[in-house]
Amino acid sequence: MPNVIRKANLLLYASAQFVVLTIAAMLLYPGSAKYEPQSDRYLFFQNFFSDLGATKTYSGLDNISSMLLFIIALSSIGIALLIFSTTWKAIASHKSDRIFGYAAQTFAGLSGLCFIGIAATPWNLMLAAHNSFVKAAFSLLLGFILNLVILQLKNHWQKQYSIFNLIYLGTLSIYVLILFYGPGLDTLEGLEFQVAAQKIIVYASVLNLGLQAWGMRQSVFKRIS
Repeated sequence: MPNVIRKANLLLYASAQFVVLTIAAMLLYPGSAKYEPQSDRYLFFQNFFSDLGATKTYSGLDNISSMLLFIIALSSIGIALLIFSTTWKAIASHKSDRIFGYAAQTFAGLSGLCFIGIAATPWNLMLAAHNSFVKAAFSLLLGFILNLVILQLKNHWQKQYSIFNLIYLGTLSIYVLILFYGPGLDTLEGLEFQVAAQKIIVYASVLNLGLQAWGMRQSVFKRIS
């Protein structure tokens, strides 16, 4: 059980760190967006998160400081998710639940690896690989949350965490559809729609992962107290 607490704490830390570091990366971003290449700052509704991880901006400026923060932030989430994926055993109380537990572990672990892959493939150098990692990361995260919800409901987990997961599951399902079938980036309106959707789902993902880690932590504390 103490090991579960440590893993939950790691994901909580990584989630908080992601918010802090991405905001810092936005402040350090030298500027430039697809439709406003001469901008001198990060445009919240025109710059993707991935722009923070590019080696250079659209206008050719070096982006090293912002890129390093982005790599640390996203890699930390990926590693923490990979490590946290094994904690499903703290939820499941029946052998019949193992299939959902192992499925949750597999989806979460692979999603974590894909988030690390996103950080390791700057879009301006490896666009195809970067986009593939993005689509895979959120699709696999959807599989993880679905199996986690099933585990929570079958084991009468604390209701508030199941409710958060169900709300997030619906939000993530919509985003995955947008990711694959949403408007293209060949118009400013399409770009802004995709950027706004990404901002919502990324911070919603970090918030929900943090909440689930907190719920796991509190549950274990109750068991051992």
